[in-house]
Amino acid sequence: MYDSETLELMLDATRELSKSFPESYWVKHDKQALFPSEFMEAVRNAGLNYLLLPKELGGLGLELKDYLKVLRTLTTSTSMDAGDLVMAYNVFGVLPLRLLGNSEQLEKFLPTIMNGSANPCVAITEPGAGVDTLSITTRAEYKAGEYIITGRKVWTTMAGVSRMMILLARTGENNRRDPNSLTLFLLDPSSHRGLKCTRIDDIALKSLGSYEVVFDNVSVPEEAVLGKPNEGWRNLARILNAERVSTATLGVGLAELVINKTVEYTKVRKTFGKPIGANQAIQFPLAEAKMLSEAGWRMAQEAAMKLDLGENAAFEANSAAFITAKAAFLAADAAMQAFGGMAFGSDTGVEMHWRNARLLRVGPVPEQMTLAYVSHNVLGLPRSF
Repeated sequence: MYDSETLELMLDATRELSKSFPESYWVKHDKQALFPSEFMEAVRNAGLNYLLLPKELGGLGLELKDYLKVLRTLTTSTSMDAGDLVMAYNVFGVLPLRLLGNSEQLEKFLPTIMNGSANPCVAITEPGAGVDTLSITTRAEYKAGEYIITGRKVWTTMAGVSRMMILLARTGENNRRDPNSLTLFLLDPSSHRGLKCTRIDDIALKSLGSYEVVFDNVSVPEEAVLGKPNEGWRNLARILNAERVSTATLGVGLAELVINKTVEYTKVRKTFGKPIGANQAIQFPLAEAKMLSEAGWRMAQEAAMKLDLGENAAFEANSAAFITAKAAFLAADAAMQAFGGMAFGSDTGVEMHWRNARLLRVGPVPEQMTLAYVSHNVLGLPRSF
């Protein structure tokens, strides 16, 4: 276990690291759709890529609630891209190995996490299924001690630079919407013939990149199964709840970043003889975004504490992500209005933050799906779909 002093040292190290990667760094990498290699090296040197890894495996062993504090600090000080990259290593890299990994998987993938070459990604979404995950059609057929995978995934962040991919595929009978016919696989996408990654020309998190991934009779050994066959849906939930609270924290960090940036600008930008920040039209949206952000942060922390104790936190995790997405976009949209014409110049960084904030209202889970979940599972209303 670690103490509060250790956590404070990690937070201080995160703030210090962030100074080397100002907004201009992220604007440049966004414009060029360029992977932030220098930042990844700094992350590795600081140990931010294995915050959730137990100490006995060489990690820092942070609890989820304290990992979120580091993630918030990093995002507020840099960009959402930076936070998303660190989230990927911890939630899609460390956590699956810790919860589900076998000895062969630990031996193969843990070194890539530690040395910063894993760039973990998750291949779930498909063109025909979208958020209806139970309707995926990517299949893994078991033949003579291996699985043959065929199908297509989209919006797989970092797939083109990844050496560690979690893949969800159908392995049971060809019964769509059967949660007991899905299996998780863990593989290195760079080492399989028949696996092709194509960059999507997207508008958010551009330094990390989203990809279409095609599996054309890709063979993987039995040892590539993450967890047990046909238990992928159940196992995926354990990972995605941690993703939800992490995504919520990205929203908090981005909202805080944009609010701070806009407050400083509107204190000094003068029109009609006074700072524009003196106008309620400027103040109130920022104040509302701040309130929503802090409310969402408290919900995220509550969810993380429950998850640390092994309790169900689906309501808290999804609610936190919903609230902070609203906060981040409200803050970013207020920034666009406050900066006026200057916001439409990419060098200011405002429009980059605006694009990234808008993503949070759509992915990884659209707002409507969160509302539908709460309506049915919390309020007890009939299913709407």
